[in-house]
Amino acid sequence: MSQPLPVDLIGRGAAGDRVALESLIRRYQERIARFVIAQTRNDSHYEDICQTIFVKMVLGLPRLNNASRFESWLFQIARNACRDYQRARTGWRRLFVPYAAAHDHIAGSQGPPAQGAEDAIALSIARLPDSQRRLLELSLHETRSYEDLANLSGSTVSAVKSRLHRARENLKKLLLAGEPE
Repeated sequence: MSQPLPVDLIGRGAAGDRVALESLIRRYQERIARFVIAQTRNDSHYEDICQTIFVKMVLGLPRLNNASRFESWLFQIARNACRDYQRARTGWRRLFVPYAAAHDHIAGSQGPPAQGAEDAIALSIARLPDSQRRLLELSLHETRSYEDLANLSGSTVSAVKSRLHRARENLKKLLLAGEPE
């Protein structure tokens, strides 16, 4: 869990104080980068996405009405930027994939075995529905309370508990099945 953010730092940042803005970016850059990589499952473009997120933060900070909601607001910007990135990657250009040797295996057959438990877990997590995957990844990267997860996901504590339970149950089923469905 991160330490509380001084409200005056957010206020100074909203007023355009460059030192305060740099401090906010430094304080969140690693967490936002990990979040972006987890959401997009792609670490090759995360720097560009993070830059977009922090530009939007700087431009939108003067409109933030409640400084205590800064972190959930920032992660909402990050979620939206990741969604925009995913949308931009889908479409016609993803329909035409160049041939690769990996395409030789018949769908439904056992593919190459996973290279370990971590690979199996990562593959299984990737197969979860988006809302469950995102919530599970948020809870795995840092120890967070249900309240923090509710704020970051824009949900209620009871909804977070329920979705997290379903995500863990689905993950368990996928892992026990041996091959992600």
